[in-house]
Amino acid sequence: MIGLENNRIAITVNEENGCITSLYDKQKKQEYMVEGRLSAPFRIENSEGFASEFQTVTCEPDSTLPDQQGWILTWVVKPGLRVIGKMYLYRDANEIHFYCEVDNQTEDKIISLEYPIISDLSTITEQGDNDYVAHSFATGFQIHNPMKHFDIDGLGLRYMPYPEGFSGSTMQFFTYYGLNQGGLYFAALDGEGYAKWLNFYKNNHHLLEASFIHGCEDIGAFKGMKTSYPIIVKMLDGRGWYEAADIYRAWAEQQMWCAKGKLVDVHNEDKSVWLLEDMGAATFGINAGLNRTLWINEYHKFIDTPIFHILGPDWAHKTQNFYNGIPGGMDDWFPTRFDQANLQCMKSYGDKYAPFEFDYLFNVNGADGERGREALQKFPESLKSIDKYKFSLVCPVDPYIRELHTMRDEALQRNDDVDSIYYDISANNILKTCTDESHGHTIGASKAITDAYKHNYVQTKAAMNKVADRYIPMGTEMINEIFIDVLDYYQARAGGQPAAPLEGWNIRPLLVSGAAELIPMFTYVYHEYGAIRIDGWGKLVEEIGALYYYTVARTYLWGGLYELNYEYSPMEAIDGVENSAEEHYYIFDQRGYVFSEERARYLGIFASLRTGMGNKYWAYGRMLRPIEFESVDVVLDWFQYNCDKNFKEYNDSGILTVDAVIHSAWSYRDESIGLFFANVTDIEQRVTVKLDKSRFDVKISQYKLTLPDLSAFADPHDFSDGRIREIELAIPKRSVILLELNA
Repeated sequence: MIGLENNRIAITVNEENGCITSLYDKQKKQEYMVEGRLSAPFRIENSEGFASEFQTVTCEPDSTLPDQQGWILTWVVKPGLRVIGKMYLYRDANEIHFYCEVDNQTEDKIISLEYPIISDLSTITEQGDNDYVAHSFATGFQIHNPMKHFDIDGLGLRYMPYPEGFSGSTMQFFTYYGLNQGGLYFAALDGEGYAKWLNFYKNNHHLLEASFIHGCEDIGAFKGMKTSYPIIVKMLDGRGWYEAADIYRAWAEQQMWCAKGKLVDVHNEDKSVWLLEDMGAATFGINAGLNRTLWINEYHKFIDTPIFHILGPDWAHKTQNFYNGIPGGMDDWFPTRFDQANLQCMKSYGDKYAPFEFDYLFNVNGADGERGREALQKFPESLKSIDKYKFSLVCPVDPYIRELHTMRDEALQRNDDVDSIYYDISANNILKTCTDESHGHTIGASKAITDAYKHNYVQTKAAMNKVADRYIPMGTEMINEIFIDVLDYYQARAGGQPAAPLEGWNIRPLLVSGAAELIPMFTYVYHEYGAIRIDGWGKLVEEIGALYYYTVARTYLWGGLYELNYEYSPMEAIDGVENSAEEHYYIFDQRGYVFSEERARYLGIFASLRTGMGNKYWAYGRMLRPIEFESVDVVLDWFQYNCDKNFKEYNDSGILTVDAVIHSAWSYRDESIGLFFANVTDIEQRVTVKLDKSRFDVKISQYKLTLPDLSAFADPHDFSDGRIREIELAIPKRSVILLELNA
């Protein structure tokens, strides 16, 4: 055995095969791996799949730096093909650094390399009852007792591509921890956007395994690969997923995608002030080409703020729908078919809108079909993703696509003077690889593809801004950290789970049972920098169940805008009127579910808080760890019918146990702390909160309460001494209060 050791960490490697056999936290006296098991030291991928066999392995010590221990492991896979792994431990550090490369002097075409592999992980707490894995998959999910709930080749987080927001990793870290007993932080510190996969799953030994797969940028004979960034494995105390997120945030804030700065400090001409400050709620999928003023007027009777509308796709010249029509080149997009009554109605309320575009789908039988056919993205046979990418997607590197992307939306701005632009099926839910080098990139070319997406966004936004002579916000389906300095908002669905489709579908059984939950991981790391989350997947009808109240509250308390969605089902029935499937871009079943005034008023409470006293936190603030207090559980029902009729979620229903009181904590600059408490039940809830100002960075001298009618108590309470305050909060039914601490 060989190994590395300092006063906190001991890691051992079997020198006969290079497998990591032990990972020990000396401070916690915690061994994280099951002894006696040997998994793969690496997995190298070519056109025939993954393999970990090798002929010889050598282990050489590497102490290039005086305060560093290291080993270089070299596996000869066959003559001319070597895998090299490097691991380092610094004298006083609490983390191990891994690097890897492939030296290829053969005709083999190397696609990827999986290293390091931390296999055969054990449970941390007794029977795993207080074990959790928290992963940046689809902006953040946490799964309880993964040893119990994951299956071999089933439920788990295997092949989680980055950068990919829908079916993969929105950030480059995850954590496996036992509550208050220890844990591990896994991260790739890559500030350049190279393709990789962040995996945590159950292996063939029926034990947990963590690994990183690194994509090859230039696939071909006699071509290898080398990572320029470290993979970090760090020991944790087990204080929840926030512990890992704090570590990652300290690194992430220094990366290129945060260079624009915090939104609160960005000049107004370089951000969308109306989106950040004026919009109280959002809709998604209202028909763009048909009069829907009946519903817009009805919403505004109860929601006393402007609303942001991401309109449906039925505005393009040629058919753009969900089942048999997408545009091709420019002649398929123009002239547009926006219903002017809708636009005038929205404008009268101060609403804003964005057209929906299938961004990188292309009709090769439409306008410029041959050029589109030549630009089609060619995926490898091995996708390494839960998504199959079956659409006719085009490669963003292709010169024609680059030209079309900017020219199309510049013309849209000039002809229709839109408020914003929204891209569906775009950079955040497409695998970053293409094997057609005729587009102008190498085979593989993941970073070139990611850079091209970003370039297209930047060029298109600049063109639209110039035409409009104002800032035009840009949004996409889902998000990834790489794009937060370009995108202003994103649409998500996970906040509505399990009463929602799409992201999270691969772990849906765990979401339905409560074993998995959405966590505000992306928001916690990046909220100050953008982008705004639009989520909820709701309807203002009784039939969707009482989980609606929880979803609305959580969406706002986590800094988002709640979305009323009309993509796959009709709008609410108003005075017996319901929009018909014949007029829609998806052939849905008629429902006849009646508009609920009570639910609209409830949404209006949060919308007003979003644009009022809560705005500085939810638009510009930094999310903090929540404070702890006791709250009862409540069981809420849900019903999901707003999705593709072929989805398993269609007409699904159930119950979910959640907290009766939802809470979030925020800071604004160094001036104040906002503690939000929302009661999602139909009876008053009382909670007791301990205020210890020493846990906050802000120098606090007073606190005050804001009631559901948004009027603050006239006289703030003194908090100038260091004494811990214990405050009992009485939260009226289905309402929200703000406890604000000020300097």
